[in-house]
Amino acid sequence: MSQDLILKPMREGAIAWSVVDRRGATRLHEGRLASGESFPVGVADAVDRTLILLPGEHLHVTRLAIPAKSEHQARQAAPFLLEDELASRLSGTTILPGPRADDGSRWVVAVETGLLDEWREALAPLIVRPAFIVPDSLVAAEPGAALTLYDRGDAILFAHDPDAEEPARPLAGVMDTALFGSVVQALVKAAGSGEIAVSRSLGLTGANFRAIGQGGIDLRASALDAERLAALPRLFGDSFASTMDWSSLVRPLRRPLLLAAGLLLAFCLLIGGETIYYRLQAERFETATLAEFDHAMPDFGRAVIPAEAERLLRARVERLSGDGQSAFLQLITALDELVDGNDSVRIDHVRYDPARAALSVGATYSDFSDFDDLNARADQLGLRLDDGGARESTAGIEGEFVMRLP
Repeated sequence: MSQDLILKPMREGAIAWSVVDRRGATRLHEGRLASGESFPVGVADAVDRTLILLPGEHLHVTRLAIPAKSEHQARQAAPFLLEDELASRLSGTTILPGPRADDGSRWVVAVETGLLDEWREALAPLIVRPAFIVPDSLVAAEPGAALTLYDRGDAILFAHDPDAEEPARPLAGVMDTALFGSVVQALVKAAGSGEIAVSRSLGLTGANFRAIGQGGIDLRASALDAERLAALPRLFGDSFASTMDWSSLVRPLRRPLLLAAGLLLAFCLLIGGETIYYRLQAERFETATLAEFDHAMPDFGRAVIPAEAERLLRARVERLSGDGQSAFLQLITALDELVDGNDSVRIDHVRYDPARAALSVGATYSDFSDFDDLNARADQLGLRLDDGGARESTAGIEGEFVMRLP
């Protein structure tokens, strides 16, 4: 396929359109659509791209060298570089640069924001992707001419050579036919000795003048090379420049995605509710454990956490049950935990006293302060240590202590 759909918004709200065969440079179909109308059946079936010709009288077209490292920086800098050339307020104007060229320059187009939104809303349903936005004044530019004066019928389009080393500013535009006589001399003078392409209907002749036809602006647009189209600002957004219409692909999935999102939200609420419920239950059990501990051991002497209170209550129940073997195992386990990681204390012997449910321990210290460290550690574990004394020997400081469960 090599057919272009040409769209051009008109003053009265209608949309002029045509279908052009790029290879044959011929117009296959044309017509006008009122607001909300669609193309005749089958007309756009073979179309593979859209060219949107925006009226140059509403656009300011120029080419600038923007010193920016990224596209975002270029969009921020463009309004300040163009501010002096514009006669409108920047707050109501969209100023958009195109992609950066090899020489660092960019096409820049300024347009009234409200008007651009109206065009996008009216033309979006008709677009066949990819779509390129082209000012009609720029389409009029004749290749190789320093200046082009093109009779559009209702106005005169002018375009300076966009590839000149120092292109004029503005680069292209539109003038009313009534003003042509008073403006043309200044335009011709700006072209210097370069060739000037003029529509025959304008009646201008001269040594460096070359006559061209008029009309057929859609054919001229279709003949623009792809690089020039890709370099122009994407006034309707990047999505229209892509061949993939993501919105149409996502549309059938919208309902399943909404249902999935609803289920996910319900699941999260359920998990959150269960978490809160079990947390409240855990707080109730911890409060009950501490209350039971305070009742069973009112003289314990320090605060405990729920897990420690549960362990102490379980140990007391085992002692009251008379299960000496269980108490011995608890004491041995507690002793192992007490000296775990303490290299300055060596356990020499242990002796269990079932009558007192206590463990007599003989140990060798490297310093007298080692017992104080053990005692502090015992307090953390909820154990009681009674010092049995210590004496110095050739092997170190030999001491004894009695360890009890609370």
